[in-house]
Amino acid sequence: MGDGLGAVDLLVIALVMLSVTLLGQRLSGAIQSRRSFFQADGSLPWWAVSASILATLVSAVTFISVPAAVFAPGGNLTYVQVIIGLALGKIAVGLLLARPFYQSKEAQTCYEYIGQRIDSPTGELSMYLGLVLTIINSGVKLLTAGLVLSVITGWGLAVCAAIVVLMSVLWGALAGIKTVIWTDFLLFVVFSIGAVFALLFIVFNVEQTLPQALATLDAKAKLVLFDFSTDLSERYTIWAGVIGGIALNIAQGSTQGTWQRVRACRSASDAQKAYNYAALFYVMHLVILALGLALVIFYGEKGLPGELAEQLRESPDRIFPYFIVTEIPLGLSGLFIAAIFAAAISTLDSALAESSDLSVSHIYAKYIRPAASEVHYVMISRFMMILWGMVFLGVALFFGQYSAQGLLDLTFKLPNYVYGAIFGSIVLARFGIGRLSTVLVGFSLATASVVWMSWLDIAFFYWCPIAGSVMVAIVWLLERSKPEFSGVAHKRQ
Repeated sequence: MGDGLGAVDLLVIALVMLSVTLLGQRLSGAIQSRRSFFQADGSLPWWAVSASILATLVSAVTFISVPAAVFAPGGNLTYVQVIIGLALGKIAVGLLLARPFYQSKEAQTCYEYIGQRIDSPTGELSMYLGLVLTIINSGVKLLTAGLVLSVITGWGLAVCAAIVVLMSVLWGALAGIKTVIWTDFLLFVVFSIGAVFALLFIVFNVEQTLPQALATLDAKAKLVLFDFSTDLSERYTIWAGVIGGIALNIAQGSTQGTWQRVRACRSASDAQKAYNYAALFYVMHLVILALGLALVIFYGEKGLPGELAEQLRESPDRIFPYFIVTEIPLGLSGLFIAAIFAAAISTLDSALAESSDLSVSHIYAKYIRPAASEVHYVMISRFMMILWGMVFLGVALFFGQYSAQGLLDLTFKLPNYVYGAIFGSIVLARFGIGRLSTVLVGFSLATASVVWMSWLDIAFFYWCPIAGSVMVAIVWLLERSKPEFSGVAHKRQ
């Protein structure tokens, strides 16, 4: 494993990437303005947007670490509790934010929305906080993707991460959010096919019948679905999964990526439908969990080389890459590796579109060239994608020095340091509560609560809902203002 790829696999990967590029460009059409580049002129079908929403969240770490979490000693299906929370969170975003975002025509970004619903300084503060979150998220996900691909290809972290950045910049720069959404949809199809094929491949290559396999898995305690423990230090409980998953989705819903996808839809009802149906797409996570169970049966019958078994004790994430390299036939293994690249790219290209939009709308167009042409702004937007790609690559390589922690935990944990404040900001904006002075007090106490929870070793899934609730409660108590329920933003006179 990691000795390099054969010519056939390389050809398959290249053909998949080229096909997605050409088809995504063909579906995207022409770009006339920043609104076309970043909001697709409100022209895209809800089902493509819906698949893109989940494709953005299904990273390479999902594809690799979720099966590993099931396969590892003591592993089971309790991650399904997180899936339930994340799916319910998508519905919550649709109900809470989709229609207000779509109908707030006077705002061009989600942070202008916050500025119009609260005040301009709060919107600007939230924008910089959102950029920090995007940098952390993108760095972590690029790191995990690079580590996984490095194990499979033997090309090294820097090379694999650079390839992901290059393809993400290329697709984002072609036609902005149009290409991002269409390529995300196509990439979702690619890695869905890969996951289903891997599961079927194992099913047809094990000796045990389904009842026998279930009995084996039950004897190993692999079929445990729910943990109702009230121990706050436990990560994968029903309370942590559902409460944390919903709160995390609402926090993620406050980002520019959500704003772009809502405004890319053809109507407010289509935007809400896109998020509601995105919850159903989480069935792909169930397939990936089932893949972990299938690996338990497969290697229970076949056995593992002693050297690999030793490596898996320290790095359980190696199990699925090992399966791809050693078991999947030549050529088809290239399809699987393309699927992992697809999962990584579909996460990063969205972050590039989001960061570029904010850089141009909130910084360049305001302070550097406020009266330039739309053609100029689109050109600068493409340049910003290149710049942000380099930033994300640098952050990923920096985080690589501290990647001893399990990839799945690393992906969830780091962003949770700021998710609580972002959750609080969007909830306050949605109901029109607060001003900069009170928001800063709430933000400070929310940050302090995260530090306190980290010190107490409270599971990071609780950080966002608790810190965010602290911020909302403090600001509301200081303001004592009546909530405004429409959620629609208007420019302040």
